Amino acid sequence: MLVREACYVPLSIARQYGDAERLRRHQLRWINRLLGLARTRVPYYRDDPRYARGPLRSLAELAELPVLDKQVLREQPLERLLAEDVDPDRCLSFQTSGSTGRRVRVLHDQDSHDYHMAACVRRFLATGRYLPTDRLSHIRPFAPPGRMFEKLKLFRRHVILSHRPMREIKAELLANRPKVLIGYPVHLRALLRELTPAELARLKRTLRLVMTESELLLPEHRTMFEERFGAPVFDEYSAFEVLNIAYDCRYGRAHLGEDRVYCEIVDDQGRPLPDGEPGQVVVTAFMERAMPLLRYSLGDIGMIEPGRCRCGRRFRTLRLTAGRSNDYVTLPSGERLYPDAFLHLAAVHPGISECFVHQDADGLVRLHIVPSGGDGQEVFETVRAKLFGLAGGDFPLEVVAAESVRISAGGKGRFVTSDYAAPPA
Repeated sequence: MLVREACYVPLSIARQYGDAERLRRHQLRWINRLLGLARTRVPYYRDDPRYARGPLRSLAELAELPVLDKQVLREQPLERLLAEDVDPDRCLSFQTSGSTGRRVRVLHDQDSHDYHMAACVRRFLATGRYLPTDRLSHIRPFAPPGRMFEKLKLFRRHVILSHRPMREIKAELLANRPKVLIGYPVHLRALLRELTPAELARLKRTLRLVMTESELLLPEHRTMFEERFGAPVFDEYSAFEVLNIAYDCRYGRAHLGEDRVYCEIVDDQGRPLPDGEPGQVVVTAFMERAMPLLRYSLGDIGMIEPGRCRCGRRFRTLRLTAGRSNDYVTLPSGERLYPDAFLHLAAVHPGISECFVHQDADGLVRLHIVPSGGDGQEVFETVRAKLFGLAGGDFPLEVVAAESVRISAGGKGRFVTSDYAAPPA
């Protein structure tokens, strides 16, 4: 496994810069292999006549297949989504973050996971600031098993569990003196609130790089992290179901890992949208052989950025724009407010550290604010005015104080939840 990973590293690095037409042929060939496996050896696809077709003649024909959503993974027994000749005990097992309240198990075959791990090396190298010998601190919900190369002081990862009290997290972080810090944006913001000026100065003496993952990173929060930590910030987009999807280069654009995933941006009917137009992010991880997911909707909203990046990579770039497509509140006008609206408010409004919102079954929007000092009542009133201006009018809104952001079972911040069933348009 380790040898195979090592062999894949130079291949994954070289493929970033290859010919675009050759890359598209590579994607089509692998997707057809995946489709052939799915319709013959995976019960879920074999029983659905929509997958009973020959090889695709172009990548555009992939859009003729249905979009697979997370509800299927929740409802289907695991064995119906696994290839019949796969031994689950020989696969890598992951669980989704549980942001919707229920965690789902996903399996990856060893070979595809090895390529993913190799591709993670290029994610770090794309920063232009990371060395394999750098000390790295990773604030995350769980600690993965150690790797053999870490004994050689290569790619060492010092994991700090995110559910611990923040005073313990910062103490361990400062003791490790990391050159690289990785964490969810919500945890990094909490860390900055906890660090004293002297402690932050101490951390900045060694810190050269900050990496974020797993949550929407607003430009305002990226700027705040760069200013406060004194180091450049690089984001990563991934999901346990398909592993790494996109990684930042030094020009701040998120390159899709197109040698192992094919990404589409689609409308509510699953039809592809042109570059530059936001929609639902749908991916096909075409190297998977254990649990193939064809046209899998990640539940996020983003767009393919037009034009090539100055860094020279041929992989297209993705920009997440609003948060999760199923996390929103519905206004009386029928318009929706997504997490980015509330995260932006927390990023730029004085007196607010964090905020999260819940819409009840009657349509009342209750905005919970984690204050950062000042006159709370005055903050509440200005927040109400800003949201009414954003919505183009009044709507049922209640603003209340909170001590902290809700955290899901997977350690992510829960910024928008709703029990409201909007009436049909």
